[in-house]
Amino acid sequence: MPEASGNAPSGSDPTTFRIAVANRSVLWGGCALAAIMVCAAAGPFFVADPVALNPMNRLKPPGAEGFFGTDMLGRDLFSRVLNGARVSLTVGIAVAALSIAVGLVLGLIAGYIRLLDAVIMRVMDGLMSIPAILLAIAMISLSGASLLTVVSAIVIPEIPRVVRLVRSIVLTVREEPYVEAAIASGTKVPQIMYRHILPNTIAPLIVQATYICGSAMLLEAILGFLGAGIPPEIPSWGNIMSEGRTYFQLTPWIIFFPGIALALTVLSVNFVGDGLRDTLDPRIARSMR
Repeated sequence: MPEASGNAPSGSDPTTFRIAVANRSVLWGGCALAAIMVCAAAGPFFVADPVALNPMNRLKPPGAEGFFGTDMLGRDLFSRVLNGARVSLTVGIAVAALSIAVGLVLGLIAGYIRLLDAVIMRVMDGLMSIPAILLAIAMISLSGASLLTVVSAIVIPEIPRVVRLVRSIVLTVREEPYVEAAIASGTKVPQIMYRHILPNTIAPLIVQATYICGSAMLLEAILGFLGAGIPPEIPSWGNIMSEGRTYFQLTPWIIFFPGIALALTVLSVNFVGDGLRDTLDPRIARSMR
């Protein structure tokens, strides 16, 4: 009986790995993202305290007082941007992991068990009808601003997209001859899902996770800019830009540097996603071999 994993390139296949590395989007995006992650992880240990106030050095331009200058309270902007990278990456990775995990389970159930399909999908359609930014603001206003609340508020709107993706894959795969043969032979449903259906969802979900990660970082920055995201005492790219907008005409670097950091990070994630999409697509992968 053929295995489902044979229908798409496996992430552990050496040929697939070679194609991924050869893909310029994956290579350059991965290198840039790795550099950002290293700076986010190690940088704050070698820079000034991001919340230390120094009114004598307020609104200093980039130079001797700091690589990125200082903000309206004399805080080192370079240190705050590095710490903001931690927040954005944490939110992006956490949202991607949670939404993929929950959406995968619900999508498998909806696609395979027809009795539950209508119920689950109607709930997902209801969630998708609510704008993500409004749902996030409503949740944060009810439960208070915190990192956990922000992650939860961003995860909920992303789950329906994952559910619809997984469900569409399950509806297609369950009609394959090897799945029908497994059903006819009396194989239990959990084994069919694990051995024959789940492997077909891995490649699309990896790609989807990269897009969710980038979207989550943008949404977190929007919430921070609107004052509805991470608390002000925790530096994030969104609330750094929000605090600096009043002084934008005099000190544009307060918004410029966190904005550039956010754009580069999201662009790197999207490059990796585009490259993985091309690599894990069987038709494109065969043409590149």
